[in-house]
Formats: sequence, structure tokens, C-alpha cells
Amino acid sequence: MQSEEGRELYGAWAERWPSDVAELLDGYSGSWWIGGSWAIGAATGVERPRTDIDIVIPRSELSLLRGWLGGRWQLWSAFQGALKPLRPHDSDVLPIGTTSIWLRRSAYGQWEYEILLDPSDTESWRFRRDTAVTMPLEDALFEKDGIRYAKPQIVLAYAAAERADVSWLEDALPALDDEARAWVVDRLADDHPWRQRLESAPAAAPAE
Repeated sequence: MQSEEGRELYGAWAERWPSDVAELLDGYSGSWWIGGSWAIGAATGVERPRTDIDIVIPRSELSLLRGWLGGRWQLWSAFQGALKPLRPHDSDVLPIGTTSIWLRRSAYGQWEYEILLDPSDTESWRFRRDTAVTMPLEDALFEKDGIRYAKPQIVLAYAAAERADVSWLEDALPALDDEARAWVVDRLADDHPWRQRLESAPAAAPAE
């Protein structure tokens, strides 16, 4: 959930669901998917405490998204702990360190969506923390109820830098086969507390 400090500084977030994102982007011609805890929940069926919903798009399609949203939304670039309005006449050159765009309808409303800007493109997924790590985009995503999500191993690779609680990993383990677990381990520091749990997890049952 949003911290009290964050609420006081930036304002509250509205509760949004994947179906809301699908409605928001219905007809949009660009690529998008959902990451974070929503993606873990979609893959496993395990409900987790929700924060704001993370919509991921290729950074190269920011202009396309801005055109689609038009003047219906306020867009703010988030960078280095600060926010800056992204007005319709502003270029797509964002402040250094910008990793996401926050959306709200007006200054009188709550924040509704966070758009994460990804180095991926329509064919290849690229890891934001090491763009030399790639895979076909179709291998990095899965679809449920017509909505694409990041696979659990992708979410874990990002979450590992911020979370040391092994219990957070437990929900995702049933959705990871041997190859996915090994891939996550390769993304971890040698002393990361998730490493031992991933390496000791029972082997996935063979596919029938």
C-alpha cells in the first residue's frame, strides 16, 4: 500500500484493476503489459496486497501513447524522487533518470496509473537493469483473460533489488519451472537471500 509519507507528498492513488487498464487502452495500437504483484497474482491465483498498478510499455512508444491519451489525462514524469508535468507540447526527451509516467485526470483527482518505460520493443524483451539480458518478448509474457502480463521470473528479477523477504518469493515459486528458477538465480547477487530458496526448491513436475 502507499506509504503515508508518499500520500502526503504526492497525493493518493485510486484503486485500479487489470480490467480498468484494458478499458483504458482498448483500441490502442501500441504494445503494453502489466507487471508487479498483479502479474504474480495472475500467474498463481494468489492474492497479494495491491499497490498502484504497473502498466509497462516500450519507451520507444511513448509518443504513440501520448497521442492516444490526448488531452484526457495529465502526465507527469517520475525521476529521482521528483515529479515533473509532461505537457502536450513537451518533447519525448524526459529528465535524466525518468523510469515512469504517472497519470491522473486533473489536479483535483487521485493518481490512477503508473506507466513504466521499458527498453523492450515489440519483438524483444530487455532487462532494464542490464539491457544485454534479452529474450523474445513472447517468452517474457503470458496472457490471461485477454490481458498480457510479465511472467513471474521477470517480475522477480526486478523485485529482487528491492526485496529481501523470502516470504515474498514463496507465492511465485509454484509458477516457476526449473529453467525459470535458474534464470532468476542468474540475476541475483551471490549473497541474495532468495538464491538459496530458489536453488533448493523441488524440481518442477515433468510436463505430461
